[in-house]
Amino acid sequence: MSWKWIFLMALAILIVIFTMQNIEVVEFRFLFFTLKISRALVIFLTFCSGIVAGWMTILLKRDKKR
Repeated sequence: MSWKWIFLMALAILIVIFTMQNIEVVEFRFLFFTLKISRALVIFLTFCSGIVAGWMTILLKRDKKR
């Protein structure tokens, strides 16, 4: 078995453990909206939006150099 498969399986196990420990439903408020959503999903969406923001920053800096 290659090290890539071992890494992916370990990562999948960690994600499952994280999700099981953060399954509690929390109230999420933004301006006039209120949502009840699992804590793990809030953390995951925040992480994804951070990745997208960083990716967009890199693309904008690359376009300015041209």
